Amino acid sequence: MKKRNFLFIFIGTMVALSSCKTTGDDLVDATANYPKTPASYVKSKNLTGALKGTLKQDSTYYLVGNVAVAKGDTLAVQPGATIIAKGNFQFQVSGTLLSLGTEAKPVTFTSADATRFTDLATYTGHWGGFKFDSTAVYVFVKYTHINFTGGPDSEGGAQASFDVEGSQTYNGGAYIIVEDSWFYGGIDDGIHLNGNITTSIKRNVIQRLGGPDGETMNIKAGVKGDIAYNYIWSAANNAIKLETSKTVKIPQTNMNIFNNTIVNGGFRKVGEATNSILIDKWARANIYNNIMVGNHTGVNITTKADTLNCKYGNNLIYAPADSLKTFIYPTGAFSKVRTTDLTGSTLALCNSVFSSWVVPTTTLPDNTVEDANVPSLASGSPAIGKGLSVAPFTYFITSADGKKGTADVLNVDLGAYPKDNSGNKHLPTRKPVQ
Repeated sequence: MKKRNFLFIFIGTMVALSSCKTTGDDLVDATANYPKTPASYVKSKNLTGALKGTLKQDSTYYLVGNVAVAKGDTLAVQPGATIIAKGNFQFQVSGTLLSLGTEAKPVTFTSADATRFTDLATYTGHWGGFKFDSTAVYVFVKYTHINFTGGPDSEGGAQASFDVEGSQTYNGGAYIIVEDSWFYGGIDDGIHLNGNITTSIKRNVIQRLGGPDGETMNIKAGVKGDIAYNYIWSAANNAIKLETSKTVKIPQTNMNIFNNTIVNGGFRKVGEATNSILIDKWARANIYNNIMVGNHTGVNITTKADTLNCKYGNNLIYAPADSLKTFIYPTGAFSKVRTTDLTGSTLALCNSVFSSWVVPTTTLPDNTVEDANVPSLASGSPAIGKGLSVAPFTYFITSADGKKGTADVLNVDLGAYPKDNSGNKHLPTRKPVQ
């Protein structure tokens, strides 16, 4: 009898262990240092209201109302999941968001509207993207497509793709990690961060965000971190904008901006000067090894920035016309051309950098919605070997555990796609994953 009871206990234990494999922990790296993925799957395919749990691998879900992730709760998304917005709805996060795509199985957030691609020319947004308040403590987004955001808020204004509006001043701040992902066709700001946040924004492909206003990255009010190896095409307003505040100087916005490739931006904003990189209002930055080709303006460190602590050099900035040469480093700005920079304003120079470069439409309205550029470095590109390899600054993301993001460093080749393939692994496509 004792042997039979032991056998039953053994079988029951094995069944219990086997059943654990059906939980949300199924595909999560056991050594990962981000918060634990919820063990229970979200049962409904229609997402709305208060939500926590895990969206299952290779499954399709429909956003049919605003989703709220409460403080202390976690919403996780497994590889290959697709979330399709059925209207102008939004993820409103007060807790933790984990979007855990992989190279082979990215996560996709998109719109169901059949006109989502053609509506870009009229700046029509389709859903509300992600909004995080001041209690959101951790966001980890990897290998994730976020497309066609910008649906109007209650006052009719376009909403950002990825918006952290809280102060994040409690408990040492929040971690926001956005790496190896794709953003396409949002109508307002792309990545908007505000407050005491540590961030890693790296190796993303970001195409045609904003319009007729909106920054691709809008970083404010005390954010610190690294922005590196991103590809940014057709920014409506500034591609990367940093500021702290007009009046409050602490905590200070402080970023390392290195090895990014910024192409054909600044020609969709009406009535306001635009910049590839703008440092303003008591922000500080280290800006090295970036490529800016075919943009309206290059680097603008204004006299309102923390100019004593802004360091820059070894950037390639080629304007698409002689009339824009004066905007490579704008007249009146603190920033000036460095001897280590590569600058110029001819089409021949612009054409010499990449495998293929398409001349931008510089007259309004610019309705170009397909990205035909191939920004890998051409054989003999002037960007090869012209960068720094030893940083004259301290990296913010240095941990090998990945909790704060990956610890990327400068590459001696300029831009997001160095010849040794150590940077961004994804060249842009003409159209997004829809």
